[in-house]
Amino acid sequence: MKISKFVFLLFFCLGFNLQASSNLNIEEVTTRKGFKFLFVENCDLPKVSLNISFKDAGYAYENAEKQGLTWFTSLVIQEGAGKNDAKDLAKKLEDKGISLGFIADLEAFRVSLNTLYENLEDAVSLLSDAIMRPKVDPKGLNRVFEKAKVTFNNLEKDPYFVARKELETLLFKKHPYSKSRYGSLDTVMSITRDDVLTYMKRNFAKNNMVISVVGCTTKEEISMLLDKYLSKLPSKRSKVRKMPVKNDFGPAESKSIFMDIPQSVIIFAQKGMAYEDPNYYNASVLIDALGGMGLNSILMKELRQNLGITYGISASIIPEKHGSAILGFMSTDSSTASKAISAVKDVLSKVKKEGIDEQLFKDTKTSLVNNLTFFLSNNTNIAILLDDIQINDRDVNRINNYTNIINDVKLEEVNKLASSLLDPENLFFVEVGRDVQSK
Repeated sequence: MKISKFVFLLFFCLGFNLQASSNLNIEEVTTRKGFKFLFVENCDLPKVSLNISFKDAGYAYENAEKQGLTWFTSLVIQEGAGKNDAKDLAKKLEDKGISLGFIADLEAFRVSLNTLYENLEDAVSLLSDAIMRPKVDPKGLNRVFEKAKVTFNNLEKDPYFVARKELETLLFKKHPYSKSRYGSLDTVMSITRDDVLTYMKRNFAKNNMVISVVGCTTKEEISMLLDKYLSKLPSKRSKVRKMPVKNDFGPAESKSIFMDIPQSVIIFAQKGMAYEDPNYYNASVLIDALGGMGLNSILMKELRQNLGITYGISASIIPEKHGSAILGFMSTDSSTASKAISAVKDVLSKVKKEGIDEQLFKDTKTSLVNNLTFFLSNNTNIAILLDDIQINDRDVNRINNYTNIINDVKLEEVNKLASSLLDPENLFFVEVGRDVQSK
């Protein structure tokens, strides 16, 4: 679980309201050459979203001496491919209104393609060039090295990044989820052309590739394009070491880091709940009520409305494939940072003892059921969701069952779980701010 990726998407923490008559019609398709993909036809707009991800190819799987290679590759791959140099590639994408992105994620290397239907074949052709015929020439490498220097300079000044990185170390220690997406400046500057090409050769293969397609096209046309442009990918990826699951972090630790900024940034975390756990959806309701309801959450009402010590605080349950946590963020004046930390513990202690009330319980379930309606209002988001399900080996049928699953959650079960799950005396805290050294 990488906290920098705690950018969770998603359906496992949100929810959506689809009545039986408007369920997503998700088809599992296999092409003539053996590519499998999830497909949803939607012609509300003449657009197509196609996501490809390579499982077990994320930065959690990197060697220590080459940390940052996955992220570096996601930048280099944009510096030209096939017959197109960086400028030609950028111009073709712009002229045809094609969006082609590459993301170094925790568990997977993701490729995101969005295009008008009329340019679909051109878009898939450019995507195939990028992942199968990258240029990786000296000019492109040098540009990426310069981008990396700027990125690291900015990251050092980003209190949220600094706090996340430190919290990941405290939580996961030597577990692969403690690795940084960006590595370090030293490890990135040591990356070579051969490193990039070897990474792609080892990780971009048919047997670890998942594909999701949503939009105004047909499964027959997508099947034809996949077979035409991706059939020469290697059949099998290199073997990867099995990654252990880490859901328990041991005794709580805290860390204060000096940074001359107007407000302190505070991140806190505790053990989470695995997606496979029978109590997962009870936990989703509980944690959303605690810190995911915006102004209506328990933490927001106490720390913002009652105490007036923060403009914003949130908490989420994050179930990654090899580890889960409950994570919270807040910012406050340096002079009230200690008070804010105590308040978080007090709120969790109260909820642990008393649970949540019936009205908040109902409001939270309504919010969970409705939030993803907006999230799934465009093809791109649906493709992201289908992609995430496949990366994490989850049941696609839970999408259309989600409303019923959340509606079946019982208040007494949520409150019973609160007494065992919430652990206010074992919260990890990292504070970044200007007054920490005097505390």
